[in-house]
Amino acid sequence: MRKNNFILFIAILFILVGLGCLWTVKLIENGSEKEPEVKTKGIMILIEYKDMIGLGNFVNEMHKRGVWGLLMVTPEFVSTNCSEIKELLKYNIEIVGSNVGAAFWDVPYEEQKERIIEMKQEIESCTGVPLRIISSRYMASDITTLKVAEELGIPYVTARGTTDTKATVYQVEGYNTKILSVSNIPKVQFKYGSLCDYSYFERAGTPDDMMQELTRAIEPLTSKEKARYGTSQKITPVSHTNIGGYLKPWMEMWVEFWDTTKDKIEWTNLDKFMEDSDWILPEWQVPINKNAPYTPEKIRPLIPYEEEEKINNPCAAQNIGKPESEWEEEADVGDKIMMFHNGQGPMCLEALEFISAIDYPVEQFLDYEQGFREELDKLIAEFGKSEGVSESFGYYPIIFIKDRVFSGFNQEIESKILEEIAK
Repeated sequence: MRKNNFILFIAILFILVGLGCLWTVKLIENGSEKEPEVKTKGIMILIEYKDMIGLGNFVNEMHKRGVWGLLMVTPEFVSTNCSEIKELLKYNIEIVGSNVGAAFWDVPYEEQKERIIEMKQEIESCTGVPLRIISSRYMASDITTLKVAEELGIPYVTARGTTDTKATVYQVEGYNTKILSVSNIPKVQFKYGSLCDYSYFERAGTPDDMMQELTRAIEPLTSKEKARYGTSQKITPVSHTNIGGYLKPWMEMWVEFWDTTKDKIEWTNLDKFMEDSDWILPEWQVPINKNAPYTPEKIRPLIPYEEEEKINNPCAAQNIGKPESEWEEEADVGDKIMMFHNGQGPMCLEALEFISAIDYPVEQFLDYEQGFREELDKLIAEFGKSEGVSESFGYYPIIFIKDRVFSGFNQEIESKILEEIAK
């Protein structure tokens, strides 16, 4: 009897151990089931106030990858480049009307309202599209900006970042207009700047520095970060496109970022980005960041802009979405010579002697004259590539004639210019 009881006890023990093992395995299996990874919601912000040279190129690379963006520009810039701006709007880009000349911090109500109305009217007269988000220098706004936007039926305003690299949407009690507080850099060397290539470039940062922060910015929020900043994960990377779209190392960084994070970021339009508010607060509790660290002593690029390698053939607005082999060649200065130079050096002096001896219209532009860089960059963007001593506009003089452009000067270039004159 005792023997039978012992055998029964052993059998029950084995059964219990077996069930325990199965239960443990099941728990392990359940524990190993990963929850669906929530993608970071993203929208690019592009800033441009100089020229179109890098802007079309940047938008073209975004378009290839389905990346949505906001273009922060002044009404004056829109009017000057109206046809190109309207072309950009076909490619998941929305205009942010901006008062780049002054930040909307503590600017009186009447002054803000007058300027915002002016911005709205001038931009809409070009685009034919309602202006739905406004900003100012440094992404700045205050409660006065919010009030004016509400009165004018503008649904969104930007604000300088308040939650490190996480972008935050604020809904202010009593207002329909929402605030987009953009991503900022938390790292000490670059702190208070927006998560922007300009913030790094102007303070001796590198593309690698920015890439590291961008990568960190899309990591899942910790419980502490959620408690501090809100639970939704959003980012608004920013590019000054004369840097991000024209300086080769920076453009390559952006392309790498988009390509390596495509499974982690949901690039989306403005309405979808703004639909879920992170915080609903009364006016007095809305944080306002007025740090703008771009004082002259802090602007120290590691490599001067002029010395950075440029994109060889940046995409113009009219060529976005087309293979490079199909890009339109429309650049032509007409029947004249436009010569950009510094008035010194053997090639410039030889070219000056040449143009003084020919009977042909010549316009000269000296590098110390106002508007020199803007006019030259505009033409470089249109032509894309030079002939002569350099194929990348590397030497003065830079001579435009009809649909050709030459960098440097020698006997061969002189002969080619004379051939164009004779046509």
